Amino acid sequence: MAKMPEKKILRNKADDLWAAAVKEDWNHRCAICGKSGVLHAHHLIPRAHYAVRFDLRNGLALCSYCHIRCHNKSPHKTSLAFDLWLKSHHPERFAWGTETILSGAHEDFPESGKTAAFFCDTIRYLKQYASEEDYVRIVGVRFAAWLEE
Repeated sequence: MAKMPEKKILRNKADDLWAAAVKEDWNHRCAICGKSGVLHAHHLIPRAHYAVRFDLRNGLALCSYCHIRCHNKSPHKTSLAFDLWLKSHHPERFAWGTETILSGAHEDFPESGKTAAFFCDTIRYLKQYASEEDYVRIVGVRFAAWLEE
C-alpha cells in the first residue's frame, strides 16, 4: 500500500474538489450576475470553520468581479449589502448560514479531528458532487486509485 500523503496536500485537494463541486452546483454561473467563465468558490462562513468548510451549502460560485470588486454586492467589499442580496435572492442559503452561525454549529470541530483520514473521507464524499473530469484532474489518477483501495 502506498504511503498516505501529508495532511496539507490532502486538505488542498479537498479544498479544490469542494470549489469544483460548488461551481458545478451553480451550473458554472456566477450566483450574482449569471456570467460563466472564470469563477471563484466563495465560503459564506469562513473556511477556518472546519465543521462547515466542505459543506456545499456554504458555497457560492462568483465571478471575480462580483467576488472581489463589485462595490454594491461583493462579500469582500460590502458584506452588509452582500448579506441583504443573499437574503433576498437565496433565502434558504441565507437562513442556513444564519442558523449555523447562531447555533454555533460552525465551531463544533475539534482540532484533533483534522486528520489525514478526515481529509480522505472528505475527498471521497465530495467526489459525488464534482464531474469525473474535475475529480481526476484534482486528485490525480494514482491518488484516486489509492483512495479506492
